[in-house]
Amino acid sequence: MRIPDEFHPLLGSTAVAFVSTLGRAGEPQTTPLWFLFRDGAVHLSLVEGRQKLRNLRRDPRISVVVVDPARPTVYVELRGRVADLVPDPDLLLEKAVAVKYTGAHTDVEPPGTPRFATSVVVERITAQRGHPA
Repeated sequence: MRIPDEFHPLLGSTAVAFVSTLGRAGEPQTTPLWFLFRDGAVHLSLVEGRQKLRNLRRDPRISVVVVDPARPTVYVELRGRVADLVPDPDLLLEKAVAVKYTGAHTDVEPPGTPRFATSVVVERITAQRGHPA
C-alpha cells in the first residue's frame, strides 16, 4: 500500500517512531526508534540480540506510529509486516538514519555487533490530522 503524500513531510522529519511488535505470548512490545523514510517506505535498522529483532524473526507483523512533536494530535500509524531482514555489515542504513537525526554517525554498539536492515510493507494506514482550529 502506498503511503499518501500528505504524510511524507512527517515521515521525513526527525520525529521518532513508536514501533510495536508481538512478543512470544502475543503481548505488544513498543520501542521508540529512529527510522528513515526513503523511496516511499519506512526503513528500520535493527540490532542483533534486541527483543524487537527476535520478535520480528518469529512474527513479522509490525505497527509504526509517528506523532508530530509540534502538533501531538497529528499522527500516522502504518500497520503491516516487515520485508526481509537483510544483514547490513557496513551499517549503511544505520549511518543514514543517524545522519538524519544527528548529522553524523557514532556507533554506540560494541564493534562487530550485527545489524539488519528492513522496511515496512504497509497493509493498513490510520491517522489523525489534528483538531480544527
